Amino acid sequence: MVETCSRNGSLSESLLLRRRGDRMTSRRTVLNALAALIALLAFLFASPAAHSQQPAKVFRIGVLSPGRDTKFVSHLVSQRLQELGYIEGKHYSFERRFAEGNPERLPELAAELVRMNVDVILAYTNRSAFAAKSATRTIPIVVWGAHGALETGLVQSLARPGGNLTGMESLAPAADAKRMELLKEIVPGLSRVDVLYNPGDQGSQFHLSAAEAAGTALGVAISTLEVRRPEDFDAALSSAAGKLPDAILTFTDTLTFQNSKRVAEFAVAKRVPTMCEFKDMVDAGCLISYGPSFTEFAEINARQIARILAGDNPGEMPIERCTRFELVVNLKTARAIGITIPKSVLLRADRVIE
Repeated sequence: MVETCSRNGSLSESLLLRRRGDRMTSRRTVLNALAALIALLAFLFASPAAHSQQPAKVFRIGVLSPGRDTKFVSHLVSQRLQELGYIEGKHYSFERRFAEGNPERLPELAAELVRMNVDVILAYTNRSAFAAKSATRTIPIVVWGAHGALETGLVQSLARPGGNLTGMESLAPAADAKRMELLKEIVPGLSRVDVLYNPGDQGSQFHLSAAEAAGTALGVAISTLEVRRPEDFDAALSSAAGKLPDAILTFTDTLTFQNSKRVAEFAVAKRVPTMCEFKDMVDAGCLISYGPSFTEFAEINARQIARILAGDNPGEMPIERCTRFELVVNLKTARAIGITIPKSVLLRADRVIE
């Protein structure tokens, strides 16, 4: 009886172990099959990029300028784009087109960038912006240094420019009244100012209107010196030498900016104070400048370009206005022309060149 029970117990245990083994084998089979299915699905639904390891798109930014190939603007914008995570050569490249002082070439150069199908056009000042706008209604345009963007008809609204264009407004015409006031403060007997400008720039008429209004309020007469090409400066400055003004005020476009040293050298030789817009022109010898910061120009444009590359619509991005204005004085030039800069001006200066 005892022996029978022992045999039955051994048989039961053997059957139990066998069933457990079968269940474990079955579970492993199911798990292996499930793992194989997951691997197959992962392979089938993986993106092509994961298999091919193709690099991300390198965007192309067209740069259009009326001036010479200084790479000045694109260098500043490149620095700011890097801060936003866009590295030149890795995420984008520049396609630069310069009119070399021949603005009639701008339509041709703009059309060339359009044929290349660049991803965005960075248009330097009004002349380039209008050329780019005429060349394309689809490629996004970002304007560096528009002056009078609304008044010139470049955009219909600063808040919502519409179409394919955005950028930044330098507020240059609005600052001309301040420049005239500074000249009056530096030259108390100021009675006549020669305005040097390029009438071919779409914003020049609005500069002139602002300066004339300020002159009327200050009791200062305004005369004009027009330049359209680099070779025009000799005639314009000879005209000024015939009857020297009390001061020269320069309206900035690419032409006057790139020839600011010539104007400064003439003014120093004739001992005439000069008022310019940007500190770079004071570095070239101008007596004093009051205007927006190129650093802020680049910050605004880089931010706008980054948004466009990420897919934003430029026509819905507002034209941003400059908020930082700099007053720079060149005391070396002041000494050369025999003028004393009032302390009231020096105390307000952001930079003084000794």
